[in-house]
Amino acid sequence: MKDSVAYTENKPEDHAYNQLISEDNNELSTEGHNHHGHPETRHKVNGPSTQTYRLTTAILGILCAVLMATVIGLCVSYKGLSEEHIVLSQNSSETNGNMEQLKANHDLLTAALMKLQRSFQEAVRAKDSMQLVRNRERQGKELLQRQKEALVNEETQLRTRITALEKSCERCPVGWELLRSSCYFFPPTESGPKLSWHRSREECKKSGADLAVIDSQEKQEFISSILARMGPIYRSWQRGYWIGLRDVETEGVWKWLNGTELAKGFWFDREPNDMYSAEDCAATYARENPLKSWNDAPCDYSLKWICEKKL
Repeated sequence: MKDSVAYTENKPEDHAYNQLISEDNNELSTEGHNHHGHPETRHKVNGPSTQTYRLTTAILGILCAVLMATVIGLCVSYKGLSEEHIVLSQNSSETNGNMEQLKANHDLLTAALMKLQRSFQEAVRAKDSMQLVRNRERQGKELLQRQKEALVNEETQLRTRITALEKSCERCPVGWELLRSSCYFFPPTESGPKLSWHRSREECKKSGADLAVIDSQEKQEFISSILARMGPIYRSWQRGYWIGLRDVETEGVWKWLNGTELAKGFWFDREPNDMYSAEDCAATYARENPLKSWNDAPCDYSLKWICEKKL
């Protein structure tokens, strides 16, 4: 047993370990063999080998303690990591559950948003439809208002006309037309004589009147409306009516029978022209434009006439 050292593998660490074992066995054998031997021999054996053994034992103890502490630390760390892993797993499960809940809430909110958008679009269409209805109602009201105003205006004109007719019946002779404070006589178009300007004036004087003085646009439009009612419009100069206007004193200076000069005339285009220097009396005609219906003619022409009587 003194020299026997068993080697199983040729590893460096195994060799060192086996060497230590061999030295230990040698030490024990030496001690047993020299127990009753010489003292110097025992002293020699208990020298460096014992110190090496003790040092090795201490190192191994320290290594074992470190290894044990490491194992304990790893166990504690593993336990902590395991607990943390469990907590993280639980948190992950809760997080996944929260995510699922959030996704479900998101889907619900998306559906609600789409529903609100549809409702909003329907509300906008309803608003546009109501606005269209309101616009039509407003247009209808405006049209009715205009029609009402037209009817009121027509009613006013009719009432004025009725009043004038009533006054005419009371104040003007039969067959005469009333305008304000004057009565006007128009001989029938198809019957009755045609006279010269002077004889027409004499005919008016028999009724206490004189040839008409048309010194305003109102009178001109009134007389033109009466002539338009009496028959169709003719272009012939023979369809005229003498009025109380002439320029016998000074050519081009037209005066009414009451002595006032003409301020505004209602002549045909390019009239008066005093053709052949013989047209000194004025006549009015039925025309589409009542403001262009006068013509100058020779005073001895035979035409109808218009009488005016002041009330």
